[in-house]
Amino acid sequence: MLSVHHYATDVLIASTLLHLIRVFFMGTYKGKLYAWTEGSYLISKLQRIHTEVTELKLGNAWISGVVLLLITVLFLFSGYLLRWDEIGYYSIQITTSIVAYTPVIGDTLRSLILGGSEITSRSLARFYIAHAILLPLLYLLFLGLHYYYIKKARFYWLEVGVGSVTLGFLLLVSVLSPFGLAAKPSAELTVSLKPPWLFLWLYVIERGVGYISPRFNFVNILLLLSILTLLFLVPYIDSGEEKPETKKKRTIVGIASLTFFILLSIIGYLWEASSP
Repeated sequence: MLSVHHYATDVLIASTLLHLIRVFFMGTYKGKLYAWTEGSYLISKLQRIHTEVTELKLGNAWISGVVLLLITVLFLFSGYLLRWDEIGYYSIQITTSIVAYTPVIGDTLRSLILGGSEITSRSLARFYIAHAILLPLLYLLFLGLHYYYIKKARFYWLEVGVGSVTLGFLLLVSVLSPFGLAAKPSAELTVSLKPPWLFLWLYVIERGVGYISPRFNFVNILLLLSILTLLFLVPYIDSGEEKPETKKKRTIVGIASLTFFILLSIIGYLWEASSP
């Protein structure tokens, strides 16, 4: 169960990102989509069923999708402390220390997250409530909104099949390569510590900024907030009629962003681990 839970996190994040990337490159957030009333887009293509192009408010679907991505990342963040091993403990300690460098409100934010100035049982309780109660409820709410905005009325057997195959894959990987927790938190870190693959690119920036001065680590928070804000604004920035030059610009921006993410992630993977 622990292994399935661990690997399912990566699958959820990767599938959400891939879906977001596909929607961005296709520009479907502008409002055109094949009608979902006769079946899903995928099934329509596989079965060669003719469906009419319908004008929908897919900008709202994009925004709800970005919120779902944010909630997924918060699932990852809150779950790290619940491991209650030295990797989870020190990862949260480093992350909240970076948050504390935010000008003016840094210490307040860290105390709000941890329930105090240090990681305690109160911190563990807060993370558990967020991970097991609040975030699942929010996820279901915005998932419902997401389906509502794209007028998706029901699931289909092919989608159930894809879900079943995914679960089978997770079970197989969990049996062949079971996930194990690290040692319990102690005064000294005994293993290499790096962020999850999703944040290896940010790890490189954080280390680079840290060489200048740890006080500038708030740049990482501002960078994340800026990226999140831009994602929310995509339907408003690119709201005009779809033209070849518009599609070309969107493709260039998308490829450049992916290249930046992949290259820095590779550097982060090869870079030596940090210590708290």
